[in-house]
Amino acid sequence: MQPPHDVPVPPGEDRPVPPGYAAGAPVPWWVKLGVKLVMGSLPVPARAWRAIGLRRHSFDADNPAVTVAPLRDWASRFRDVAGRAPRGMLELGPGAMVRRAPVAAALGFGPIWYLDVEDDAPRDLGPYLAAAEAARAAGLAPPDLSSCRTHQDVLAACGARLLIGGTERLEEIGDGAADLVVSVAVLEHVRRDAMAPLFRALRRVAAPDGLSIHAIDLHDHLGGGLRHLAFSPAFWEGPAVARAALYCNRLGLSEMVAMMHEAGFATAVRSRLLWPAAPLPPGGAHPSLRRAPQDDLTCAAVVECRPG
Repeated sequence: MQPPHDVPVPPGEDRPVPPGYAAGAPVPWWVKLGVKLVMGSLPVPARAWRAIGLRRHSFDADNPAVTVAPLRDWASRFRDVAGRAPRGMLELGPGAMVRRAPVAAALGFGPIWYLDVEDDAPRDLGPYLAAAEAARAAGLAPPDLSSCRTHQDVLAACGARLLIGGTERLEEIGDGAADLVVSVAVLEHVRRDAMAPLFRALRRVAAPDGLSIHAIDLHDHLGGGLRHLAFSPAFWEGPAVARAALYCNRLGLSEMVAMMHEAGFATAVRSRLLWPAAPLPPGGAHPSLRRAPQDDLTCAAVVECRPG
């Protein structure tokens, strides 16, 4: 089983990639690719696929271990760095993890913003009530949700807003309003041409003493290696891959860090999962990608950013 992406890792730790990490179903890689492409070609809404357990985001959403601990660790890390408690929090691409809004509010975050390209927040109140109960069990005081009738009521009670769309939705957040910005397995899915504008927008909303924590998966999302690097940009950046929910931008860690620097962030790579040898496809990566050799050894990483 793949470990949760948002389990905190000690500062600066490099670890080997565990055997079978992110390997997915035990069928040939090309079969998985074909199935995904066919599914993407069908006129079925994404939420309908997820209702039957396919094309899911937030695989750990039902795991109690990721209900309170990650947010508490993020808040603690902010206090270590900034010397004060965080308030405004922005989470990118939370998917179903919007259910943790009562925990974020119980930890003193507010306002809370969730930015996602599609609305995957649970509609049923059960996940939010369970998160509130988990917060109480951890000694926290979540908001009173007894009068809430919809998930929008819950978000309002928690001081949270769900922004659906792209980088342009960040214009609704004031300059310097976000003390803490977090993302878990999100940045690799942002379109290549949208990365630089996203980091510039994040720099604008970041508080002067703010902190961003990004957990980034740099492997392909069908088999845990780098097989997706074989394809030409003409295919990989095209509509078929996007419709199949396969898209990863194929940027290496050094490229992402360079974009963060260009946007005005100082960065620190807190941890990495490293392969002993690059699991490249037969024939290597497509030459147009021009990846740095060290990037082909990095499976996943946690990067911290602070305004430079």
